Amino acid sequence: MKQIEEQTHYEILEISPDATIKEIQQAYDRAKETFHSDSLAIYSLFSDQDIIKIQSAIEEAYRVLMDEALRRSYDRTHPHLIERPQREKQKEKSSKPLEAQTGLSFTDISLEIGEVPYRGKSLKQIREKLGIDLKAISAETKINIKTLEWIEEEDLEHLPATVYLKGFLKAYAKVLNLDPQRLIEGYLQLFQERKKR
Repeated sequence: MKQIEEQTHYEILEISPDATIKEIQQAYDRAKETFHSDSLAIYSLFSDQDIIKIQSAIEEAYRVLMDEALRRSYDRTHPHLIERPQREKQKEKSSKPLEAQTGLSFTDISLEIGEVPYRGKSLKQIREKLGIDLKAISAETKINIKTLEWIEEEDLEHLPATVYLKGFLKAYAKVLNLDPQRLIEGYLQLFQERKKR
């Protein structure tokens, strides 16, 4: 098990990186109750010094994650958090799904793009042809807009590690009802081409 100082704020509060404010508050309340100095559940497991350290980490995680600007900054300094795992339960969403925002049903859309490899520029063309704003893609995929712009611009220097990039591409492709594997392969081919230059 990771030591408290090795855990991310999300791990400390035992929440997903896409947790809502309400979920953060509930997790904080649970953590405070669990690690209260009078709690019988932890009395024999941790020393008084350990409990103080854990309580301090809980407070810091709560402070950062409840402040939108601090949370964005924290997420930027921890890029591995951007690729968010699919949640088993349906998350409460404050925003409408992409289909509701745009009035489009992507499952019925068929674009004639032929054998053009799926890459950043073709993604942008498809998105624009469908009349979808990049903010809507960001809201649906939980990928920050700057990263989406780098993907569309094929700005390989600024993109995250390949393992994270694959997750982003998969999420983006699914939103546009494209073949995720074809997009990932097209993008990886782009890396190979650029290396040869």
